Amino acid sequence: MTPSESHYPDRAARDPGHQQALGHLLGRLVGQRRDALRDQLQQQQRFATPGLVQALDEELTRWSQQLQSVLKGQALPKEARREISLLETAMQQDVGQFLDELDAVRLQLKGHSPMADELNRFAQEVAQMPSSRQPDALESLLTQWQVSIEQRYLADQLALLDKQREQLLDELYRRMEGTEALAELIPVHQPGEAGRLWDMADVTLSKRQRKDLGKLARWLSRQAQIQTLAEELGRMAQAANSGRIRRVKEPATAREIRPSPLPEEVVGVQQGKDLGRLLAVAMSLLSSEELELLFYKQLIDSQLLVYQMRGKQPVQGKVKNVFRARPSEAMEHGGPFILCIDTSASMQGYPERCAKALALALARIAVRDGRDCQVLIFSTQVVQFDLVGSQGLSQLRDFLGYHFHGGTDLGPCIDLACDSLSSSVFANADVLMVSDFIAPRMKPERLAKVDAARQRGSRFHAIPLSRHGNDGLLAQFDRSWPLDTGLGKHFGR
Repeated sequence: MTPSESHYPDRAARDPGHQQALGHLLGRLVGQRRDALRDQLQQQQRFATPGLVQALDEELTRWSQQLQSVLKGQALPKEARREISLLETAMQQDVGQFLDELDAVRLQLKGHSPMADELNRFAQEVAQMPSSRQPDALESLLTQWQVSIEQRYLADQLALLDKQREQLLDELYRRMEGTEALAELIPVHQPGEAGRLWDMADVTLSKRQRKDLGKLARWLSRQAQIQTLAEELGRMAQAANSGRIRRVKEPATAREIRPSPLPEEVVGVQQGKDLGRLLAVAMSLLSSEELELLFYKQLIDSQLLVYQMRGKQPVQGKVKNVFRARPSEAMEHGGPFILCIDTSASMQGYPERCAKALALALARIAVRDGRDCQVLIFSTQVVQFDLVGSQGLSQLRDFLGYHFHGGTDLGPCIDLACDSLSSSVFANADVLMVSDFIAPRMKPERLAKVDAARQRGSRFHAIPLSRHGNDGLLAQFDRSWPLDTGLGKHFGR
């Protein structure tokens, strides 16, 4: 060992060439398992939908990149990194180049790798071999060399890789169950819609939840009036926003929506140091004296594999500056929906069911047309749901399972809707207010916010579910779409 190497024992580990070679080797190992997993899943009919094939490819690619990054951070002896670098160099050479450097490679491996003897044997055999067979012989040798490295140096990484593969498989099946549950609520007609449902399927539903949501979907299928109203609202937005799409970026503000810090459910795996959430594979490092030091190093560096937890109910954070893509001209399929729903006690019963069914109908249109659909429910406070975002299934579950109660105060909901309209992602959105409208007129200062949003192209629609609403309040909206929920008409449904 040279003086510099003894003074810097981890120099080989920091060498960019060695790091790159290790990345190539781990990339092949991860890629082999990724491709095998893809083939396994695509043989099953439930994963064969064209839209899901693309979503599955994206999921597997993201998994392989994250896992490869984690594996590269695992500690390896400098001899291992040198040998991996020699192997990767050899894989880029033809037979002549390999033989020219063979003696130098054997000298570097002598004393710490059994492949030194194998390379010596190869040199003797290839000299007696026809040139036509030499490339195959070299390929066989390099495969043997890689297997030798895996067995001697990468056993822990391969164990982690196989463990993560099983966890990913479980996650993919869970997401598939969520996608199938969503398809019962939001039927798929085009491949792209299946991919969007996959992105929304963040949780699985219990049998009871799936049954209850299925009841609402089946009930909606029998409500021609609600379906027609949703389609008319969608077409009106499309007509007002028709045109060629060209996306640009612009500064905007957005209110941060983040999961609750309460650790209520497992959503994945991440690096950290929370000993209460350790994976078994991380604990296994303590079973070996050689790996125990690695365990404590990863603990200090927050690199242990732990379960990623989150709360079930989202919480609203601060308003922050962001950059968002928006259409520079009007959108082909219309703008997003902001659906404001009165959840006061006077909306209980049939009006509540109608309001939820309308939200589901609009969510279907949003998925079909690639639009956003935000729901703001209000009584004495406002709660926000993003029905077609990355947490779409859990948001649908929580919203559709919410029981209406409390008083009626439209003001804070109008304020929050106007705040959303000032952001680029909801520019030109339609605001749909579902209520019995048994409430006072909007105050002048609040009506000024509404008028400012109108100047930017947004419209405010009233959907009264009662004949007894305040006519003065209804007149402050651009258009009224009455939905008859009278008890006599709907008795027994």
